[in-house]
Amino acid sequence: MKQNLSACLFYGDSYFEYAKCIAFSLEREAYTPYDEITASFIADSDLTQNINRIGIFLDDTRIFLGLVDNIQLYYKNNIKFMKIHSKSFTSLLTQNELASGLHSNLTLQNLIEDFYDFPYITYDNLFETGYIFVKSGNTMWDGIVSFIYKITGRYPYVNQNHICVFTPQDSFSTEFHKNQILEYGTVQDYSKLVSHYHMSDLLNNPNVYQQENNLATNAKITRHKYIDFDDSFRHAPEMALTFRNLYSRRGCQAKYLVYNGFGNEQIGHKITFQDFLQNQTVCRIRTTFGTQGFKTKLWCYLHGFYNN
Repeated sequence: MKQNLSACLFYGDSYFEYAKCIAFSLEREAYTPYDEITASFIADSDLTQNINRIGIFLDDTRIFLGLVDNIQLYYKNNIKFMKIHSKSFTSLLTQNELASGLHSNLTLQNLIEDFYDFPYITYDNLFETGYIFVKSGNTMWDGIVSFIYKITGRYPYVNQNHICVFTPQDSFSTEFHKNQILEYGTVQDYSKLVSHYHMSDLLNNPNVYQQENNLATNAKITRHKYIDFDDSFRHAPEMALTFRNLYSRRGCQAKYLVYNGFGNEQIGHKITFQDFLQNQTVCRIRTTFGTQGFKTKLWCYLHGFYNN
């Protein structure tokens, strides 16, 4: 089935629509709090100024909305083209810092809405009250991650400008068949694994809290990290090490598959393929579009916050 790709460039309440897409790529990843695209179109207008957002549509479904980070208008063989690079609006969460110190009696709504005015960002309802301790240079996303992890034990992820706290319903599941799959395989990346974490206590006594990462030590990897007492986890210091341990495992072992087409998969959806993948969580998505149509690669991480 042919899938039609179009773009809308918005300026104020008006927009230009570009229907002739010649190249497109979209990346989504569980530990990256934004979607990222590059898109090239045959241009019907010279308008490149005052553009405040771009929407990408697959048939009648919007699959992306983001800031225009870079826009290029160029001519080739007497044809005018436009090339755009964009990140979703949740990228702003990584570009704004919080004031240092303790912020208490927060809800997720307070944290996202009371400090800055972020357009187009939504989030799951999480009514519990908590706190964050902000160090110099910490971003809004750092604060959101810390807040949500302390309450839920999970690492939040983003789908199309929506901050997801909870796992999707089981209805978000796709089974792939052998005749659909172009390629499948496994990946091992141990470059981020840390073998041992050491943390001082409140009085700065060293090595009071320690934790080993058995994935690293079983692979004969020796990487020791020493940190000061983490005030973000004053109520439960061991959580500071568990959090770092799980984060270092992100993507260290994964299974993937590649197929023609694009089903607008989201982070957190489940996929099954024969005995190779059994209702596993999608943690990374990359789709590309060109003269041969769409090709999509899906990764399921086997360790970390999503599959321990």
